[in-house]
Amino acid sequence: MRDYIIIAVIFAALLFATPAVFAVIYDETKTTSPAEAPIDFDFPEKISLLLTDSDEVTELSIEEYLIGCLFAQIPVTYHEQALKAQAIAAHTYLLRLILDGVEISDDPTVFQPYFSEEKSREHYGDEYEKHLKKIKAAAQYGAQRVIVFNGEPIYAVYHSISAGVTNTAQSVWGRDLAYLKSVESSWDREHPDFLCINEITAETIRMTVFYHNRTASMPVDYSLWFTETAKNDFGYVISIKLGESLFSGGDMWRLFNLRSTSFDITHKNGEIFVIESRGFGHGAGLSQYGADVLGRRGFSYEEIIKHYYTGVSLLHL
Repeated sequence: MRDYIIIAVIFAALLFATPAVFAVIYDETKTTSPAEAPIDFDFPEKISLLLTDSDEVTELSIEEYLIGCLFAQIPVTYHEQALKAQAIAAHTYLLRLILDGVEISDDPTVFQPYFSEEKSREHYGDEYEKHLKKIKAAAQYGAQRVIVFNGEPIYAVYHSISAGVTNTAQSVWGRDLAYLKSVESSWDREHPDFLCINEITAETIRMTVFYHNRTASMPVDYSLWFTETAKNDFGYVISIKLGESLFSGGDMWRLFNLRSTSFDITHKNGEIFVIESRGFGHGAGLSQYGADVLGRRGFSYEEIIKHYYTGVSLLHL
């Protein structure tokens, strides 16, 4: 049960936010991929991390940082190969942001979740020591390896559960990244929380839309609010029309804190809408649950990484 709490609470911040890293992807003037040419990069052994609770900066080794990331980002009961893959992804994501000049902090709305040792012990209680050895081993692997594409650390994004196949960067952020293509992850459908059905009120929808667009217009008839839904071949929403405004699937996911970018919204009755979501998160990159399944099936962390990130290499530092 605690694993699901981690997914539901921690990933609510990580997966529903638009991290500062994606300023590069969103940049309309950028005509090339962030990873098209090799660069010279001095891989750091330590980082300075801003702790938002205390507004203090602490210095950590990469391994220490990754231990805190793993405790905050992924169910610690997952297979060791999945934990190693996640540690490598988190390390790569860190390096990519350093290259982009992003200030590193533990604020999941602009970066990725991190737990201090104190917070990890508080969250896991007696389970902390039980899992610490496995987490340290995975962090050690992660600190020694980086996922690269054309010579650069990639945007090693990840999510909790895919919709049965992973999503593309193009569908989520409107930018094509060659290593974030859609790949099979049908085993994700086995997760007990794969399908989620919940309700949202018309008032919530109206206030959210008007907050972001004061001139938005929606019909009086609620059944006409959501129309013209376009999905990619993998079931993820590319765009949907809300009243007179067109939103991308990623926009909807961010604006309304949806569980996934694979969803259907229908009018139920009165002022109630029903949202049916498949998977958990934006769906691009590494599926953590998928990595756990593959690890239990005998796949190595390298095989897992190369499955979820297309055409990449692992650089051993």
